[in-house]
Formats: sequence, structure tokens, C-alpha cells
Amino acid sequence: MRFDLEALRSHPGQRFHLDGDLSIPDLDWQGEVLHVEGVVHVGAWASWRDGEVELRVAVQGRVHRLCARCLAELVERVDSDHVLDVLPEDTAGRYLELRPFVEAGLRLGLQGKPLCRPGCRGICPECGADLNHEDHRPGCHGGGRSPDPRFAKLRGLLDELP
Repeated sequence: MRFDLEALRSHPGQRFHLDGDLSIPDLDWQGEVLHVEGVVHVGAWASWRDGEVELRVAVQGRVHRLCARCLAELVERVDSDHVLDVLPEDTAGRYLELRPFVEAGLRLGLQGKPLCRPGCRGICPECGADLNHEDHRPGCHGGGRSPDPRFAKLRGLLDELP
């Protein structure tokens, strides 16, 4: 998918629109590669104003992720609509290729910390039990942490309050 930059430049202010599906099998996201299920549905609008391209991209897709608490696999539905910055080097050729902007729209639509379900209890940091499916393992203190000794003086001050 791409916009013809010559057409945009020759009709300043006019909005051009593209709809379609784009295959993006994998997406780089913060050092990991995420699998994109099926095609990404794309709607894009562009216009030429004051020597620059104004670009709006709407994307819908499904991305395979891991739960931030228990590491279970999940499929996150992405539905995002953003105005994206188009750099001058992106407009140097004849066409404005949309794939990098669609990928950016997908990334912007991803949750920062996806959860397999709202009440996910996660993995105990002490015994490693997946608390969604099992209790703490024998000998575990329930994930309770011992107080940080660096805060002992502050605890003492709180104890002195009336």
C-alpha cells in the first residue's frame, strides 16, 4: 500500500484515502518479535499541506503476546487510529510506502502490559507457582517480602507518631 506523492503534491489540501489489507507476519516490539495473526486491516488518509504530508492511519489486527504477569499466551486485538509524523526523507521518492506507518500504528495500539484476564494473579516471585492454577508451593511464604533494611529508620519514625 502506498500513496502517490506526485498526486498529493499536485492537489494540495485534498485528502486521499486508501483502504486495504496488509500482511505483516512479524512485528518487532521492544526487543521481541511478535506474531501478527492474519492480515492487518488498514485505512489511511493523506494530504499535502505546507510542503509536508499529513498522514492518518487506522489499523485493526490481532497480535500474539505473553501475559505480563503469568506469561500465558494471549491474542491482543489492536484497533488504533493515529496521526503519524512523516519525515522529509519518507517523501523523497515517488511513493509514500505505508508499511512502516502501519507497523507504527500497530505498535501504538499495543497495551504496555497485556494481561490474559483482568484478575490475573501472576507467578509467585518466591516459589514460581502460577497462582492462576495452583497455590503457593510448600515452604513459600506467599510471596511476602521481608522489609528493606534501608527503611528501618523511617519505620521507627512512623512508630513514634501519635
